[in-house]
This record gives sequence, structure tokens and C-alpha cells, in this order.
Amino acid sequence: MRLTFHGGAREVGRSCIEVETSGHRLLLDCGLKITTEGTEYPIGFEDNKKAKDIDAVFISHAHLDHTGALPWLDHKGMDCQIYCTKGTKALTRILLEDAFKVGKISHQHLGYEQADIKKVLNCMKRAKVLESGTFNSEIKFEFFDAGHIPGSTTVMLESEGKRLLYTGDLKTKETLLHRAGYTDFPKIDILICESTYGDRDHPSREKTQERLIDAVHETLERGGVPIIPVFAVGRAQELIMLLAKRSFGVPIYLDGMGIKVTEAALANPDSLRDAKQLEKAFARVSKIGGYKDRAAALRKGGIFVTTSGMLTGGPVLNYLKVLNKDSKNAILLTGYQGEDTNGRMLLEKGEIYIDGLKTKVGCEVKQFDFSAHDGMADLKELVRKISPKKIIFVHGDEGAVQNMVEWAGAMGYEAYGPELGDIIEV
Repeated sequence: MRLTFHGGAREVGRSCIEVETSGHRLLLDCGLKITTEGTEYPIGFEDNKKAKDIDAVFISHAHLDHTGALPWLDHKGMDCQIYCTKGTKALTRILLEDAFKVGKISHQHLGYEQADIKKVLNCMKRAKVLESGTFNSEIKFEFFDAGHIPGSTTVMLESEGKRLLYTGDLKTKETLLHRAGYTDFPKIDILICESTYGDRDHPSREKTQERLIDAVHETLERGGVPIIPVFAVGRAQELIMLLAKRSFGVPIYLDGMGIKVTEAALANPDSLRDAKQLEKAFARVSKIGGYKDRAAALRKGGIFVTTSGMLTGGPVLNYLKVLNKDSKNAILLTGYQGEDTNGRMLLEKGEIYIDGLKTKVGCEVKQFDFSAHDGMADLKELVRKISPKKIIFVHGDEGAVQNMVEWAGAMGYEAYGPELGDIIEV
């Protein structure tokens, strides 16, 4: 087997690994990376022939850093089957169409057209979790529940007498929304492991949940409004499940793309821990349908769960435009805040951009760790359990990857932390 790292190597974003085996070229994920300079796609596909030579793609989950380059490669001539779960296909449709819409609004040239999105979706072939499949008789594959977001999987390939396991993004601890990611794998020769949090651990999920609930109560008791920015996929669903179990005496509102994503998750419930609980929570919250609903909700007051999680766009900015100056209100961040985002600027400087204008925020700001990734201790436990012959760490920044490589090396494993464009023979 020959592995080429077109993206996701010592970076978080544009995950894309080429596996050359049994005379075929396969891709594990095909994502993009958003930077201040614009959209970055996987490297090494400048020549369209490279895209045309891809025989199959295996998608771990729907997040754009794992799927966003699919229509771009399709535009370059890639024409092959794309294997993923039914849930991943449903969410990929939502995310790709939204990315295209946002790109058009901001006058970005994305390098593909809407027809490429349609073709990509038509090429997607359903793979079921824990059911093995075969590609061209020489390559076996199997998907396992990853516990990261609805529909997410780890991917195992078997070819040339070797087993390769690609974790995608993994959460091996149970949450309100998901069962723990699967870890009882057969003997693995090559492990390609994510390392987003390869240099740090997460606090207790239960304590984090209680801290958030306490913060909501405290805000309401002083006459304020809690604004809870969420990622549309995964975080929105987990947070409404958490909030809907409690009594606050005010409405709970859900706004933004999280509504459509929740509907898609409920239509594809296989990877959910308790679909009925999500259904109950979704029925209990008030769904915001547009500007009129938003204005009415602001007049009435309540708890606002809304996209986007990093305050880079979405309805959250409409709420903050009205609510950000009042010290009684609170912004309760529930996820990682990337560099050069409104959320990061809020944490570091107490400022955000609204309608292009820098605004000093006067309300309370708190952050809570609801990560959908394994922490450092969880990753080490996974490696010890799988005990592969070779380990390759990806999907992490320089420090996180290097920390895991050094630890694995000290434990006696043959470990790699490839750079962009590196090729490894396994």
C-alpha cells in the first residue's frame, strides 16, 4: 500500500488521503479548509488527470473539512463511486448546498458549479455500519460507528493481505446524542488516527453539562437572555436534548441550519443513542422560521440555541445585534473557536464583527467544552487497544500531532506524523 497525504497532515482541515493498493487509487475523505485567504483544497490535484484516476472515495462523515472538496474534484473530472452511510449522504447534501449558497452570496469562485454537487450526491453509494463490502473484488471495506456526529464512521480497508483503519473523527465516549464510537476492531496493521486533541484532554462531560445549565439559570434569574451558539451538526441536537430535560420557565428556541440537520438526523436514526429523546426535545423547542419569528421571540424572551457556533454568520448575529450590549445577557459558547473567527475574537478581545462593524460586547461570555472528538487520554487508550503495526497521526495541528507521534514512538510503535504531500509506503 502507498499512502499520499493530500490534506489534513499537521493541520485540521481538507482531510484527504490517497490509498494506492491492488492497482487502484482510493481516497479517504475529500475535504476543504477555510482560511482568511479563502478556501484551500487538497494539494496534488492541479493536473485534472489525477482526479480522473481516482477509482473510489470513502467518506467518514459529512463535515465540510471531510466532504467539501468532492464537487471540486468532480469538476476536475473525478467520476467514481463514493461510499458513505445514508445519514452522511443526507447531511452532506445540506452542507454542500449551504456552502455553495454562502459562496455565491459572498461572490467567491468555488471552482465548481451546482451541477457538480448533484453529480456527487448521485455517485454516493450507501454503506451500512458493520456490514462488509467489496470494491472490484480485490479490496474489502467495512464501516464502524465513530460516535462523532450523526452518520459518522471509521473506515477499514483490507487489501494485499493488510488491514488499514482510518478513524475519521472519533468520539469513543458516550454523549447524550451518540453511543460511544466502536473500538472492538479485528487485528489492524496500519492505523490512521485523528489527533485534533492529541495534546490535551477534555473536562468531564457531566460537569460541563451542569456548568452550562447553571449558567442558563443564572442568566435568567438576573433578567437576562442566554444566547447559545452551536454548530448545526451534532452540537445543536445535543444541546436541545440537554436543555429540554430541564424546566426553565421560558421558551427554548432553535434557529438556523440546526433545524434542517435535526430533521435529517431523525430521518436516519441508526447512529443516535436515543432517537426518541431527540424527537421529544425537537418537539419541545420552538423552531424559528425567519425574521418575523425572530422578532417575536426577541420580544417574548427565552433561551436561544442558534447557529453558527463560531459566530461567523447565521442567525446568531441577528440576536447579538440586539442583545450584545446588556450585561444581564450571556453568550454561552459551546465549541472550539477557530483562529480568525468572531468567536475567537470575542474570547480574546471582547469584540465581534456585526454587519462589518467591530462591536464591543457588553454581556457576559463563557465557554464550555462539548467536543465531539476524543481527548489525548482517549486517543492513547485507543492506540493501546488496537495495537497496530504502524500508526499515522493526522487531523491535528503541529503540536498535537507531534505529541502523539513522540508518545507512540516511546511506547514502541512505528509512528508517523506526515507533512502535506508526503508519501508513505506501508
